[in-house]
Amino acid sequence: MRSAAAKWRLLAAIFLLGLLADQATKFLAVDRLTTAFQRAGAHTAGAKLQAFWSLRHLEPVATEPFYVFRPWWRMAYVENPNAAFGLGSFLAPGPRYAVFVLFAVGALAAILWFYRRLQPGQWLHQVTLALVFTGATGNFVDRLARRYVIDFIEWYWWNRPDLRWPTFNLADSYLSVGIVLLLFLPQGKPAPKKV
Repeated sequence: MRSAAAKWRLLAAIFLLGLLADQATKFLAVDRLTTAFQRAGAHTAGAKLQAFWSLRHLEPVATEPFYVFRPWWRMAYVENPNAAFGLGSFLAPGPRYAVFVLFAVGALAAILWFYRRLQPGQWLHQVTLALVFTGATGNFVDRLARRYVIDFIEWYWWNRPDLRWPTFNLADSYLSVGIVLLLFLPQGKPAPKKV
């Protein structure tokens, strides 16, 4: 049987690796899909990192999208001040930011509360909640640093970029996969193991 400490190690591992991957891909999006670093004179890794955290509103210096698979997948730099599917666009920027920060703090606290209640044997629930927690944190870091989220993955219908899924990032993927898995996982406590 897994120990209670093992579930917190699992959360820490998924969180650290996931958050690092999320922020690294957003850094690469700024580096490869905009000319921001060149315009700022940031040529070393340290200068690029500093520019990544200090530069704002880079859509005007975005380059043409990079096509991974031209019929349905490309990478394009997008700044999203709203939530998924444009939620929150009806609010003014100041109140929208405050609502999103309060919502994120509440959501992260709720996820940790539910995670704390999981039994050591509920490892799949632990993984899914860790994914949701990591995704929420990745986008929360963006909002705190920039007041918007960096998105860059675009999927669209066969050679029709006008018929597309909203642009997203790795943090959104963690959230989506975690939430979908949670919807399909059996609820309740696991049956006791026979000795």
